[in-house]
Order: sequence, then C-alpha cells, then structure tokens
Amino acid sequence: MRSADRRAPSAMTSATSPAAAQPSAQPSAQPSARPSAQPSAHSPAASPVHLPEQLAAIDWLLARLPAAARVLDIGSGTGRPTADLIAGQGHRVTGYDVSAAMVELATAQVPAAHFAVADLRELHFAPGSWEAVTAFVPPLELDRDELDAALARIADWLAPGGYTVLATDDAAEAEVFAQRLRASGLKVLHEQTSAFRAELPGTGGADGTGGADGAERLFLYSRKPGGPAVPAHALAAPYPHPTSYRGPRRPTRQGGYDRQDGQDRAAVESRVERHDIAPVVESLAGNTAVLHLGAADDPLVRALSARGVTVLPQDTGQPPLPDASVDAAVADRVLDGADDPKAVVAELVRVVDRSHPRARIVLLQGAPDNGPVDLWNRVCAPLTGEQPDHQGFLLTQAAEVLAAHGFDDLAWHRVPVRLLFPERDPEQRTRAAADVLAGLWQTGDPRLDRLPEALLPVLNAHFRTAEESADDTGADSVNDDGVMLVAAPRYHH
Repeated sequence: MRSADRRAPSAMTSATSPAAAQPSAQPSAQPSARPSAQPSAHSPAASPVHLPEQLAAIDWLLARLPAAARVLDIGSGTGRPTADLIAGQGHRVTGYDVSAAMVELATAQVPAAHFAVADLRELHFAPGSWEAVTAFVPPLELDRDELDAALARIADWLAPGGYTVLATDDAAEAEVFAQRLRASGLKVLHEQTSAFRAELPGTGGADGTGGADGAERLFLYSRKPGGPAVPAHALAAPYPHPTSYRGPRRPTRQGGYDRQDGQDRAAVESRVERHDIAPVVESLAGNTAVLHLGAADDPLVRALSARGVTVLPQDTGQPPLPDASVDAAVADRVLDGADDPKAVVAELVRVVDRSHPRARIVLLQGAPDNGPVDLWNRVCAPLTGEQPDHQGFLLTQAAEVLAAHGFDDLAWHRVPVRLLFPERDPEQRTRAAADVLAGLWQTGDPRLDRLPEALLPVLNAHFRTAEESADDTGADSVNDDGVMLVAAPRYHH
C-alpha cells in the first residue's frame, strides 16, 4: 500500500474541460530579451528556494480556483514551482518573463503551461481574461507610478471573483502595498512575511534582484469582488449536476465505520487508512469549541480532543445547541444520509459564531472518483432501483447555503482515505472487499442481500487491473478519498 500524496490538497482533473485557449497578450512594442547574465526582477538567475510561504500561497490559491481556471504567472522564471504546480492541477497557465532563456527553460520543464517573452509594462489583456494572477518575483524595476498602473491593469484583467497572489521585497511598507491593491479595486485577504535565500548562490542576490539572504518578502492574497458565489470546481465533478437531491442513502457508516449485523467494527476499522484527519485538525487550529456531526467515538473526535479542543458530538436525538455557541463545526460524511442536507448545513451556520476570528465550517464527503460511491452507483443502485449518488452535487448545494450566510471563503481540498485489503490470495482479497463494502450499505433492503455476490466481479476486475498497472497502486486497496470543504467568513476586518 502506497502512502497517498498530500502535497497538493486538491485533485483538479476537470470534468468540464473547457478548451485550453489562452487570452492573447498584446504587447505595445515587441520586448527585447534581456541577457541572462543581467537578469531582471522578472527573470531571476536564481529563483527563491521553494519557501513554505510561497508553497502555502499556491495551495491557498489551488483550493479556491474554479475548474480549468485561466492563470497568468508574471515573472514566470523557470516555471517552478508556480506554473508547474498550478498547471499540474488541470489549470490553463500562461507565464511571461523578460528573459528568453528563462522562457525556454520553463517551456522544457513545464510543458503543460504556455510561456512567452514579455515585460509586465507592455502586457495588455481584455478585462476579465484571467481567474487568477500570480507574481512571486518582485517587480523592483518599476517606479511607484508604474507599479500603481500595473496593479490597476492586473485588477482589470481579473474576472469578477478572481484572485491575485503577489510578493514584494518591500515588507517594511506592507500597509502601503496593501493600500495600492485596495486602490486598484481588490480586497486584501491575507498578508504573510518570510525570509528568503538563493537557490543558486553567487548570483548577486537571493533571487537575482539584489536582495540578500534573510531579507523579508511580503506575500499578499487578494480577490476581486463579484463572480458566482460557488464557481464550478473540479472536486465537485462530474458536471452537469443532477437537478434535485436523490434522497437519503442511509449506510451503516456515519463518520467512522460503524457496523451492524454483528460485524466486528474493530476488524473493519483496521482496514481504514485515513489521511483526512490531520487536514481537518490543521484547518481548526486555533478553535476551542467544535460541533461534530458523525460518530461520537470517531478518530477525528479523538484527534481534536487530544489538541485540547472541546468537541460537542451531536446527532438528531439531542436537543439543538444555542445560537452562536461554538466557533467551528465539522460534518463528517453525513450529508448523503440526511433527509434535507441543506437544512443540516443551515443548522451548522446557526450554531457557529460567525464573529469569531476563527469561525469555520468543515464538510467531508466523497471525492469524484471515490470507490465506494462508484460501486454504489454501478452495483447497488441498480439492485434497488435508486438514483445514482452525486457527492459533488451535495457539496455544491452545501456551499451555496454557506456562501448565502456569509461563510463565503470556500476552500476545496482532496483528502486521501484507503480501504485496505492485504490478503495475499486474490480470491480471499476480493471476497473480503465485497463483504466489507456490502456491510456499509446493509440498510434492511432485502434486495441488497445479493450485494456481496454482485460486487465480486467488479472488485475482481479492479484488483486485477491494479496489479497489471505500472505501479500496482490499488492492488490491495479501494480508494475512499474524500473532499474537505472549509468555509469561513471572507472579510472579518
């Protein structure tokens, strides 16, 4: 069993897959390529080492971008890490740099993106051309008027609801730079400073700009007002969505892997490899009172409690909490078992204190390629005559409720979970998987008595295909990946 990769928090293979047409740049004059021996601020001979703050900024952006977003990377340099990470998640990235040598290198290193030679001062795009603009290399050669003009143009290029993540070495004047962004019509959401150092020593500065190792760099995240409250997101795929809720599917699993019919819960839980707990706990850093919808003894509850968080387990049999009585809430894969998922989310909104600086609502549901959901749709639903399950539809409906009530900063993340079946004998492995998965959906419907046998050929094909693949990923497991949707009020200030 291979460990799931959590470097990039969301799997961004878009189901919508718009044509990868790039907005056309129209420089007012053909820019000349500056020699690589004299790098400009937009073309560093040495890009910064991958700073945690820069990687965090990219992760932050990826969690909010709509599917197949158009992203402009100014001062793209070698293409790494920015263009590489963003294009790798299915977005359409175009990078511009004044150095032809850097453009050539970036093109070779990041073939999924498009790169061209141009100077920021000579770039022109139609309004609304980009869903995001990144600029991690400070434009030190611009004077104050040129910088103000450039920021105004960037704001114009952004589509409503679009994001910018910019960096500057002028950390001492953080508020001044933030005011420039606000004057351009953008909302500043976050500021972060960090020290940086050169990737290639001896180049006249930390990144070829004349800065020194340990100098402070300021990162600013901002957003253009407007746009859809809940843009289409790859983690809510496939599209188009159903027009209405299919109704509750009541599995025996709620949050944890609860068992009925005498099955050994401990034995089943030993098969679950969960990498979704740590991201949830991290998203609630700073929270002290958290409502949890799901199994009362779920490992997530134990992990939060170990951090000193007061966790209030809640189910439908308990009296409701008072308004604004907690600073965060978590719903752990319960929406698809609710009669009215939107009402569940509205209740979470009611009990969370929106004025708290760390107000959060975290929802967990299945990922678009979740194995048990796929098996339900292909095998179980036909047996019972029910409609297919669509986890992305549930999360989008929930996101719309959250945004309508002020929890409009929506971050989508993939969280890995695996169901392990390490049996060495293929027949025993397939039988164990069929029994465990059938146990998740034994709801008393007599038609599901045939479920284990119906699952056998599908699971046998799954394990056989995985064994024959180049890396044999999934040869001893079924993907139960989830989506973590984190919602917070966007503007607390």
